[in-house]
Amino acid sequence: MIPFKDLAGNPRAWHETAHDLICSANLLLEAVRDKEGRMAHTEARRPIVWRTLMMLYGLAAENLIKGIIVAKYPSLASEGDLPQWFTKHNLAALARRADLPVPLSQEHLLKRLQQFVECGKYPVGRREGEGHSTWVFSKPLDSSDTLQLLQYLEEELERASGGFVVASPDLRGIHSA
Repeated sequence: MIPFKDLAGNPRAWHETAHDLICSANLLLEAVRDKEGRMAHTEARRPIVWRTLMMLYGLAAENLIKGIIVAKYPSLASEGDLPQWFTKHNLAALARRADLPVPLSQEHLLKRLQQFVECGKYPVGRREGEGHSTWVFSKPLDSSDTLQLLQYLEEELERASGGFVVASPDLRGIHSA
């Protein structure tokens, strides 16, 4: 068994988890696109599928950002636990901790993905008024912008790790499909 600090401080472990989440989301996306192609737009789309898809992509973004952080700060988990701020899902704050430039457009997307991570797995948010936006899906914005963000994060992780982690091909070619 790999010791906690070795696994938690390993950017490749964070990347592999992100990769698994991206692959799962891509399989779901492929199935949704296949189904949409067969139904002549007569059947309503189930928003829960899109919520699940975006939740998976949001979790992948979180893992990639955390991988960048551990690549830049290898001693983060050396004491055998992770700092409290690291265990949160605030993707914009995590991106800033990773020293990633966060333009306003990306901050909006990171906050949206955070909502999917926090509320996409339940039929409601954690409290009254939370999670409403996860029931609305904007195909061009939510899918293509998210995939571009994930590709950017993978490339940043590759840079931060000094090439120890190599960006995967799973995000290429899916933008236009």
